[in-house]
Amino acid sequence: MIASLNFGEQLGIYDFCDEQYFSWIRSPRLLIRGERGEINNNEVRYLQDVQTPISFTLQRQNAGENGNLEGYYLKGILAGSEWIYQNPFKPARLTDDEIAIATCLEKMAVYIDEGVEFYGLAEASQDHYLSLIIQEALSAGPQTPMGL
Repeated sequence: MIASLNFGEQLGIYDFCDEQYFSWIRSPRLLIRGERGEINNNEVRYLQDVQTPISFTLQRQNAGENGNLEGYYLKGILAGSEWIYQNPFKPARLTDDEIAIATCLEKMAVYIDEGVEFYGLAEASQDHYLSLIIQEALSAGPQTPMGL
């Protein structure tokens, strides 16, 4: 399914199918473009200033590969030489989805104890609304504009 979301001066493209997520033959794809740069799969390119283009690769770091005896788990994600994500549940052998669920549960506990919101009702409602609009447009037929 491909959907374009027009937000006035900004445009979002949603290109996703269930088969893509669980498939052995479909490649995962991610493309985010902004005013100063883009993330294309694991490649990051942006302008630090008008004369300085920066590029680096996001590298997934797993333990337990290629003879490493730590046991298999996600250590984190490196952007060049900087850790931009470190798995707080290591060395537990969790899938990415399980790490995401564990993170939500951990943040929900903080919300209950301290009231610090991490994914509020307004944001969740907006995300769900966009999903409903995409599904409605899909049901209505190809190239059917729907109001946001």
